[in-house]
Amino acid sequence: MAFRESLNRLIRFSVVAILFCGGAQALFGQGGSKDIWKDPATGLMWATKDNGAGVPWNAAHEYCTGLRLGDFSDWRLATIEELSALYDSKLKKDYRIKGPIELSDSRVWSGTKTDAGDVWNFYFAYGGQSPSGTSGHAGSARALCVRSAK
Repeated sequence: MAFRESLNRLIRFSVVAILFCGGAQALFGQGGSKDIWKDPATGLMWATKDNGAGVPWNAAHEYCTGLRLGDFSDWRLATIEELSALYDSKLKKDYRIKGPIELSDSRVWSGTKTDAGDVWNFYFAYGGQSPSGTSGHAGSARALCVRSAK
């Protein structure tokens, strides 16, 4: 009988903790994984870490489209607008990116191309954007992968 009472108290405590913390996702991470963060403002799901090294755009594109994370396989490079929406100038960290996302460098490739075929980069150190060539080693930046939550 004492065991059953203890078990009931533990269950009640767990339910209260889940409700207090904003749901199961707050306790266990998005999609059951701390490797994924769902942006509450946009509904997009983000990998919480970039690829960890500067790579040309083609390699960044391949990295994201080949990523398998949290039982999802539809990852992609973010648009320049999606990256801009993650920037917050008020944050007091080196790379001013919202959420629990960790970057290994400020410069991140986007999936948005210019009319000339160059690709936009976003700089999380200061919120800037610039186009860069995609061929050869003309540029290297990080791959930060995103997917649309369905």
